[in-house]
Amino acid sequence: MSINFKKYVKTIFLLALTFFFLYLAFRGNDFGKLYAELKNANYFYAISGALTGIVIGSYIRALRWRYFLNPLKKNIPMYNLFSSIMVGYMMNSIIPRAGEIYRPVLLANKEKISRTSAFGTILVERVIDVLTMLVSFGICLIYFRQKLSSAFPEYNLEAISLYAFIIIILFVIFIILLLFNLEKSEAFIEKLTKNFLPEKYHKKISELFVSLINGFLFIRYPKYYIQIFLLSALLWISYVVSTYLTTLAFNLDLSLLDANLILTMITFAVTIPLPANSAGIYHLFCTATLVSIYGISSETAFGFATVSHLLGLLGLIIIGAYFFLKENLNIKKAKELSAPETNPESGNG
Repeated sequence: MSINFKKYVKTIFLLALTFFFLYLAFRGNDFGKLYAELKNANYFYAISGALTGIVIGSYIRALRWRYFLNPLKKNIPMYNLFSSIMVGYMMNSIIPRAGEIYRPVLLANKEKISRTSAFGTILVERVIDVLTMLVSFGICLIYFRQKLSSAFPEYNLEAISLYAFIIIILFVIFIILLLFNLEKSEAFIEKLTKNFLPEKYHKKISELFVSLINGFLFIRYPKYYIQIFLLSALLWISYVVSTYLTTLAFNLDLSLLDANLILTMITFAVTIPLPANSAGIYHLFCTATLVSIYGISSETAFGFATVSHLLGLLGLIIIGAYFFLKENLNIKKAKELSAPETNPESGNG
């Protein structure tokens, strides 16, 4: 089976899955009522919500990313961080998870640092994002336990969140042990790969391992912990405010805590990488949360999901495209930049 054929099959499958989830979210809606909801929405609040999440959220994310990158190169300019994030978001919106490759590559080429180590910082970011989401879900369980249990009686949500939290913590502990025993870890990996792989492969994998672990080097610098913690909290709060502003667009009588629950459920959904920024699954989880937990009409709920998702998607694409063009990039050049580096440690600062 050729690589191109596999890509086509994967694309068709993901698109089919997207439309299936959209169907599940949309079914039962009265089109006339849905149109009225969309027509009567206050788009000032909706656009303000989208921009809060995209611009303010991304700026905070860039500030936090700089702390992850400081062990590789200190005080990277905010413009380079922010523009790389926005280009990455744009690529994610077009090709699921593509931005998580392009973002560190673009920054690494600008700043002359290891691409693999830069990618390691994206893994750090994902780990902390998941931990933040699980903490948020824990807060939701405290305030909305009865509503969540009633809406999702077939799932033990407390157990699921606890197990996920334990797995992430164990992963973090494993990384810490690797970092503080890096020489022994490197020797172990080298010995392991040497026994099972040809010479040319085992050296590459050993180098890749070291470069990737370098992305977690911030753990060796406790002075960064408070800043990272505060920025992670601010980042999530910016997304909560973004969600809350969009609830105002549809005149929903919900609080910031309610917005936090909606955001948490949506965040669970978008961990599944689907085209157009996880369209379909986003709509399904958002609509189900509003209908099942808050008793909001399906038309209002689907209208909220559609507007919040569409404005977010368009915002990411437009702002990302601006930086993409400003950086004088094109798809061909971006692919060339993301080609494997010959020496993973080249340019390390």
